[in-house]
This record gives sequence, C-alpha cells and structure tokens, in this order.
Amino acid sequence: MKKGLAVMDDPIMKHYVPDTEWFDQSSLEKMLRTYDLVYIKPDVGRQGNGIIRVKRLKAGDYKISYKHSSHLCSRDKVYSTIKEILDPDKEYLVQRGIDLATYRRRPFDVRVVLQKPRDRWRATLMCAKVAPQRSSVVTNVSKGAKDYNLYRLLNRTDQPLRRSEIIRDLIDASQQIAQILGSRFPLEILGLDMAIDKRGNIWFIEANTKPDCKGLEKIDRKLYRKYLRAKKIMRDG
Repeated sequence: MKKGLAVMDDPIMKHYVPDTEWFDQSSLEKMLRTYDLVYIKPDVGRQGNGIIRVKRLKAGDYKISYKHSSHLCSRDKVYSTIKEILDPDKEYLVQRGIDLATYRRRPFDVRVVLQKPRDRWRATLMCAKVAPQRSSVVTNVSKGAKDYNLYRLLNRTDQPLRRSEIIRDLIDASQQIAQILGSRFPLEILGLDMAIDKRGNIWFIEANTKPDCKGLEKIDRKLYRKYLRAKKIMRDG
C-alpha cells in the first residue's frame, strides 16, 4: 500500500491508479455501490495469493470468486462471506476492478520491468501475462497464466487496440511511476503490474521490488538483451 499511496499522492499519476481503500465493511459497501467489479487483496502478498473477486450480476446478486471456486450471494451477505475467507492476521485492500482487455477471450495484464543504469530509469522488459481461463481471478504466472510477447499480442486482442499508442503510454506511465517510487525508496530495479482495459486505457496495479524475470528471454530476445546490458552497467558501477 505504501508504494500505491506514493503514486496516488501525485496529482498526475493518481489517475492511473484504480480507486483503492483499506478493506472494511464500510469501504466494501461504498465500492459495491460505485463499481460492478471489485477485488479484495492482501496488503502484502505475492503471486496472486489471497485475492478475491466480487462481481455484481444483472439480477442484483453478487458472484464471489476465490481460487478456483465461485458462489452467489445477496448484497447483505457479501461482507460476511468475504470475512470467512480472509486471514485474520492480515490487512486487506479493496480495489476497483478493471475490465481487462482480452486475448482469445482470456484477460491479460502487463509486466513492465524498469532498471536504473546511470541514474536514469529505463523500461527494459515488457510482456503480457494471459490468464489460463476466461473466468480466472488473477493473471499471475504462478497461477497458470502464460507470458506472451506484448508487441505481437497487441495485434491480436479481442478488442481493437492501438498498439503504438498503448506501448508509448505504458512506457511513459511506467517511467513516471518509477521516478516517483525511486524518489521515496532505495530502488534500482522495479517490476510494475500494469493493466489495459477494453477501451485501451492504462492502469497501475502494483509494484514489485524483486521482479521475477525468469523465462522472459524466450518471450522477447531483443528486450532481454537490453535488460542484460542495463544489469551489467549497474553491476559494474
């Protein structure tokens, strides 16, 4: 949450952050009045663990999805149902859900890895993470998602997206976010989870200070060489 707050405090970049609050009954009910889709996620978590999706259905009921199961409940039962799932020793956030763009009807988001050779943030790796199923709650590779070459995938999405504009916006937003976080935390590498909605808008989801770049050399060899060059410069000082 600290990194998210740093971005939300910026008058320009705050517009890239989905509405986010600490989870309690009041904030959940407020979100459900405002949005058709919300997520509840641990404040400190990895690999998509512990994330719950709540979707409002046309009939007025709500569909709560967690791991590989879903069930329906009325609005007055949503909070109590979620509380039964949550770890009482953890703090949680409630966040507006983004209607993610899809590839072959499966949602995807984007991982952008930035490094800081010679004191300047550079986006050196980018890939798309495509969920294994249409109904998947998260797009983490650890939960079955697959990495794809982002440039190629953006030409084949289910929605008509302008690839060049999206790539430009992704890089620009990611570099500005890295500058904000780098001014507050001692960082030299950063992994940003970014989202693209069905209209082509860019969103910042979360930051990872220890991004896993394993396997990405097979996704985009040109970008991976750029990543290795930056890594060498940073190592050699």
